[in-house]
Amino acid sequence: MTATALPIVFFLMIFLCMASSLAFLVLLAIWLYRDAKLHGQDPVLWVLICIFASPIIALIFYLAFGRKQTMLPCQSCQQPIPHTAQYCEHCGAANSQYGQPLPRRKMNGLLKGAIATGAVSLLSVVFMFVALFAFAMNAGGGSQMAGSASVPIRGASFTVNSGWALVSAENHSEGVWNFSLSKSSNGYHMDSTFTLDDPNSRTLMASADCTGGPLLLNISQDGQLVESIDLSRAETQPVAIPLDGCTAGPVDLQLTNEGATDISGSIWVE
Repeated sequence: MTATALPIVFFLMIFLCMASSLAFLVLLAIWLYRDAKLHGQDPVLWVLICIFASPIIALIFYLAFGRKQTMLPCQSCQQPIPHTAQYCEHCGAANSQYGQPLPRRKMNGLLKGAIATGAVSLLSVVFMFVALFAFAMNAGGGSQMAGSASVPIRGASFTVNSGWALVSAENHSEGVWNFSLSKSSNGYHMDSTFTLDDPNSRTLMASADCTGGPLLLNISQDGQLVESIDLSRAETQPVAIPLDGCTAGPVDLQLTNEGATDISGSIWVE
């Protein structure tokens, strides 16, 4: 599965999870309301528990404590009365079903539907996390560098970010900075750093694939911007960036998105 397809799968799983969760809640609430009436319980109370507490908690507690007393309609006035009552408490008529065994009830169609939609919701959550994990593992998978970097790039110790990002992932494997980003607000950035030993012999390599742009790679040292490159406009990949404008010591890298989507790539030092 490609890096572009993974965000689509992720958002489909979110939609499926939300839709099935809503269906689970509605079906279970209707079943609880109807069944609570048959067992002498307050149907509104159980529906409120289902909505505001949790459908699963409401179902567990109702099956454990709410179905202790079975109610049956009086043959005379049709009002619900306990199965064990000898006379109807509403009209006084004799309970014709008193002393008889309860009829065996099959699982209601609403309850079956609620269980099915609940299972779909749970499975969609599992697949959503699988898609997230696969997306993270796929981050920067298209790196054109073989082996490990002699000057390793590591994550920045502290960064302040504003805005939002969807399905963002990055890692530093064998000194290579791998990153992926589906979509974000303009100005959203990812940061890394490395220690430069020889500015004249080292080259920063950047390989990035994205749709639209700009996608800026800002190179800074001691708080001063040294160079800024728009990776979305690069004619060849990877982009070779000389570091002779820097001095030996820490170098900060900031990848800033200004409109690009479906971003994936790698940055390393040669």
